[in-house]
Amino acid sequence: MMNAVSSDIRHAVTDGIHLFFDLVDHGQASRTATLFTADASLTFGPGSPNPGTITGEAIATAMAAREKQASAFTRHVVSNIMFDAENAKGVSVRYLLVLFRSDDDSRDSKPAFVADVRERWSQREGSWKIAERIVNPAFIRAQF
Repeated sequence: MMNAVSSDIRHAVTDGIHLFFDLVDHGQASRTATLFTADASLTFGPGSPNPGTITGEAIATAMAAREKQASAFTRHVVSNIMFDAENAKGVSVRYLLVLFRSDDDSRDSKPAFVADVRERWSQREGSWKIAERIVNPAFIRAQF
């Protein structure tokens, strides 16, 4: 059974999720680093463009590198967001992510992958931040 999460927390975290992918999709991936805690981890499972785990300051470096990939045109679609309260300052979230990606001018409209995403968000100094994100592709079309 899931623990209740207030509507204020739901809105703040959902807005953060959507802001993250909007920034990536519109050439501002480096700005996403501020959405993570200083000790956060970001894991991309097999089938992701860059599988593996990065932590802490390496997240900012990776997101700056993503921003420089001008040829990677993406749109991320998030759905089925589910919440579970951990404590007063933490919440677990899971959702479905569909990635449309083209690395050339074709802008092929088929999804590159569909992934299950699990996250932990923490309230730090009055704002909600990503403490952990795990992206596990469930269906993979593109090979990166």
